[in-house]
Amino acid sequence: MRPLVLTLLAGLLAGPALVPAAFAQEEEIVLPKQTWSFSGAFGTYDRASAQRGFQVYKEVCAACHSMKLGFYRDLSGIGLSAQQISAIAASVDVSGGVNDQGEPFTRPGLPSDHFKSPFPNDI
Repeated sequence: MRPLVLTLLAGLLAGPALVPAAFAQEEEIVLPKQTWSFSGAFGTYDRASAQRGFQVYKEVCAACHSMKLGFYRDLSGIGLSAQQISAIAASVDVSGGVNDQGEPFTRPGLPSDHFKSPFPNDI
């Protein structure tokens, strides 16, 4: 047991001496300065690009990807008007709960609703 411990200890101590040191690169790489529209405290996003991104999400990605943590009213952040947001929300049917007979029903969406999940169950 003792020779094994001594061998392991010697290997740990000699390990760094046996491995060649890495040499630093002599020339420093300087990245070009980038300026972004959204940099700083007063930066802004390109609203037209953000609206196109939402359109792509709505037409393509929403079939299998969820934004269930967002609200329709959050679309005001990309420059949509209250009427446009109401129209987008009303274009989907959301669960309205249960009626007096205990049957589930759906209703048109409201801006205060979460984005509709593409899945029937809550995952």
